[in-house]
Amino acid sequence: MKNRYSNNVSITLLLLLVMGISACKKDNFLEVPPKGSLTNVSTFSSESNADLFVNDIYNQLPDMNNEYQVLDQYTDNDFPGAAWMTGQTTVRANGINPTNVPGGPAGSFNWGTQFSNIRKCNVFLDQAAKNKANFSATWYAQRVAEVTFLRAFFYSILYTNYGGVPIITKPLDNSDGSDIFVERSTADQTLAFIEADCDAAASVLPDKPAQNGRATKGAALTLKGWVELFAASPLSNPSNDTGKWAKAAATNLQVINSNQYSLFSDYQQQFLSTNNWNSETIFARGYAAPNKGHNREGTLGPVIVHGGQQAWGNLAPTQNLVDDYEMDNGKPITDPTSGYDPQNPYVGREKRFYESIVYDGSSWQGDIWQSRIGGNNQIDLGSSSDISNTGYNAKKTLDESINGQTSLGISPGTSNYIFYRYAEVLLNYAEAQNEAVGPDQSVYNAVNLVRARVSLPAVTPGLSQSDMRTVLRRERRIEFAFEDKRWYDIRRWDITTKGPAVLTSAEYGMKITVDPTTKKLVYTPVQIFKNSFSEYMNWLPIPQSVIEQNKKLKQNPGY
Repeated sequence: MKNRYSNNVSITLLLLLVMGISACKKDNFLEVPPKGSLTNVSTFSSESNADLFVNDIYNQLPDMNNEYQVLDQYTDNDFPGAAWMTGQTTVRANGINPTNVPGGPAGSFNWGTQFSNIRKCNVFLDQAAKNKANFSATWYAQRVAEVTFLRAFFYSILYTNYGGVPIITKPLDNSDGSDIFVERSTADQTLAFIEADCDAAASVLPDKPAQNGRATKGAALTLKGWVELFAASPLSNPSNDTGKWAKAAATNLQVINSNQYSLFSDYQQQFLSTNNWNSETIFARGYAAPNKGHNREGTLGPVIVHGGQQAWGNLAPTQNLVDDYEMDNGKPITDPTSGYDPQNPYVGREKRFYESIVYDGSSWQGDIWQSRIGGNNQIDLGSSSDISNTGYNAKKTLDESINGQTSLGISPGTSNYIFYRYAEVLLNYAEAQNEAVGPDQSVYNAVNLVRARVSLPAVTPGLSQSDMRTVLRRERRIEFAFEDKRWYDIRRWDITTKGPAVLTSAEYGMKITVDPTTKKLVYTPVQIFKNSFSEYMNWLPIPQSVIEQNKKLKQNPGY
């Protein structure tokens, strides 16, 4: 998508929930709604009317399956080949500033968008309480819990990107002269607010939803466990208070001990529409054909298929990521006993490699994909086409049965976008427990469940806490590749500019040539980009326009 589509892309953000749609007007943050709008009496006169309002809040969940600038493009997992894309021109070029804040995929980081979503939640909670007589006790308790969870979800996006933010629990209204400008709460206060909303929601929500897509107790506890893990990590916990790790471990253990979830049998197939709402899914956004589907296969899939351009190729895994996939014997390729051959780099790799990566000589939609020089998808070292700059394309989360041009034309995709799944809970727990007390047996049990699913040998006991940390961080990177997790992990681990310094290091692709004498393929890693990033950018700046509007807000350090 480097050239042809760069000037005429128009991706419509489609509505979500299969259960119901509302065309409710969007509120802007700090905008006072006029009389007769969303808060009028008729909206909350019955459960069916009020459900339309709730469904509209669900519709605000980030529409990640209709986004071509995926979040892994902000990280060392994926290379955004077009120079104009946010990942390359802003995030990985040291270009984040208050007048150039990355909005995130599907606008998910956008300050105004998330506070508009929070306002919708507050309007519902306020109006539902005022009109409580119109609803049954069961309906009221359930929907209040759902919306309370959704408010926590929207706040979690702000918290994990900006730190402390204004805590707003009522619809702001200056018609009576009230001050509608709110100062920032601290990061700890923001975390506590999210935890409280999650606890309130979890105390009411059911284990199983009455309708797929609605929030559950497990979703609320998983969200709580995630923000606690973020808060316990080095970026937010430089003094390494182990109590914070223990708290995160305990919350994630609640989800494990609920016995409501299990790992789906097939790692790759769990992301396809035929397996929507499977046993591993905890919370997801749903899609439905013909009018509410997605175009993920068209925007992200391999470019040239059967001789013609089918897709935009915006999932281009880096060699840096590929090198982190272990061998099928469970050893990293850096281990001299692993059996890795740099001139046969795709032989004997772990199962997730083959289920996640399209590489030279592999098949996609019945066509042999060749990134070698002279191949049908020759590595694009000059960014002159949509073809991958790295010599790879991703296949994980993509449905091989959907033609790329069909995907771009009619958005037929109906696979869920999964926000939380059980494997994440297991690895969240393992990480938190390891940091709290060291690698006890429960840590091994959790990580080995994830590895067993993909036929990898178990991690054997005897590792130090530091060695287990290395195992878990690699495991997390591979297990969640292309699921928009890496941006949060590299920041919370504080490794963007420190340690491996993944956002100040070089990115590599794989150039493959044919030896003119032996006719054998020659594999040569090549540098394709040099990242640049500043430590203070681990926290995004509050947009300058927001600072100018609300004088009570203090900017994050460094900007």
